[in-house]
Amino acid sequence: MPSSPVARAPLSSITLDAATCTVIHQHNAGLARQPASLTKLMTAYATYACVAEQGRSWSEAVRIAAEDVHAVAHDETRMGLVPGETVTLARLLEGMMVVSGNDAALAIARHLQGSQHAFLQRMNRHAGQLGLRDTWFASVSGITTPRQASSARDMAMLSARLLADYPQVLAITAQRAFAHGSFSRNNQNALLGEDGVDGLKTGYTQAAGFCLAATALRQLPGQVQPARLITVVLGSDSRQARDARVREQLAAGFTALAGATIDG
Repeated sequence: MPSSPVARAPLSSITLDAATCTVIHQHNAGLARQPASLTKLMTAYATYACVAEQGRSWSEAVRIAAEDVHAVAHDETRMGLVPGETVTLARLLEGMMVVSGNDAALAIARHLQGSQHAFLQRMNRHAGQLGLRDTWFASVSGITTPRQASSARDMAMLSARLLADYPQVLAITAQRAFAHGSFSRNNQNALLGEDGVDGLKTGYTQAAGFCLAATALRQLPGQVQPARLITVVLGSDSRQARDARVREQLAAGFTALAGATIDG
């Protein structure tokens, strides 16, 4: 018999001005739900914070533990890590953000904090500090886990803070493909390069649906500096529907900003 479709919360979305966090559009934005691999936005934020606070080096070698490779199920995304190899911390961050490597997320957590549990404590501490009221992390990679939850609003606010505090992440999220050893995979963000889109993170699980936190930078008439928007869509039924929704909301958002500039 065919399997029953997975019941999930209705679609959530939000668009905001990255500079001011002013909300331009929202729909079910505060609805708590599984965030899938958008979780890695916080994994990345915590990684940058940890490196800065502890004086770590992005070039330091990370020895890959077998348990971090074998813990990733066959249907999960990975960057192709091999037990016992050494990889730089910077390379792990790329593999985590460009091709959503769950093995990379686990390796980063273990290297920087000793365990996934300890790294999760840091992630949840940052969530509290950033005012993410709908968010609790129980996985560093975003796999479906009891108690793991966030919302479109929280993911958009997290995206804005990640860009404000660590703008260098855009040099990673704009990459179209990633290769490590014999492994190679394209970035699943099909919007990259379209009308200024340069990030940020895709996600999918059966429980979460198709998710995307996208950001784009565009020059608007009458403005000296270009404007950056963030759009988050959670729980779409397909990759195509998700991408179409994001395109639509970014276009509407920039139109609204341009109109506000003219009216002002």
